Amino acid sequence: MNRKLMIFCLAWPALLLAAPLFGEVTIARPAQTSHSETVNFAPGGTITMNDSFGDLYIHGWDQPAVEMTLIQEMSDYNAPNAKQQLEGVHFMTEHPSANELKISTTIPPHSFFRHPFGGKGPVTVRYELSVPRDSHLVIQHRGGNILIDNVTGSVDARNREGDIVLMLPGPGPYAIDARSKMGTVISDFADQPHVIHFIGEKLEGANATGAHPIHLRVGFGGITITEMAPEAVP
Repeated sequence: MNRKLMIFCLAWPALLLAAPLFGEVTIARPAQTSHSETVNFAPGGTITMNDSFGDLYIHGWDQPAVEMTLIQEMSDYNAPNAKQQLEGVHFMTEHPSANELKISTTIPPHSFFRHPFGGKGPVTVRYELSVPRDSHLVIQHRGGNILIDNVTGSVDARNREGDIVLMLPGPGPYAIDARSKMGTVISDFADQPHVIHFIGEKLEGANATGAHPIHLRVGFGGITITEMAPEAVP
């Protein structure tokens, strides 16, 4: 038998017996907070999001309400004043009418928070929203990823840096106008003309009668537009 292997085999039982002497090894979990809010909202209304950043997930459902959850997590396991830093970012809602909702994000002055591409600060942010399926979305995102699924209303989303993934229920018709200054544009809707530039791509389609307008813009990142399988639609 190899000498090193023989020494390891002889020492292994002793290591098992000694393990309890050192106690159990635990891995600290990063600090995390979350806040949820539900607002009654008429189907077919307009939802505007301003100054969001991090990961944004929007799902269309059949309820006459908007359910919002904001999740903050420390990237540093041993960060000081974790609670104060986590509670420093929150969203604010304005509900001017039954079919209009405005959501904005506030952060403390002179503070920086993290999104996947900026690498700023110790806090990562994630939004999870459920909205009426036929809502109209207007999004101004400061960086991170956007995922929207099962929404049949118009979508106007702008992302400074990061990806946009849009999962549309059914074949449409959709009037798609998508462009990335530095990235790719991929779509399941082959009837849309696809133009490739030196460092960016765009996808433009004619405004067909009754088509839902889809307007997407990314500064640095990719755009993916897919058709949801029928069995995936709730």
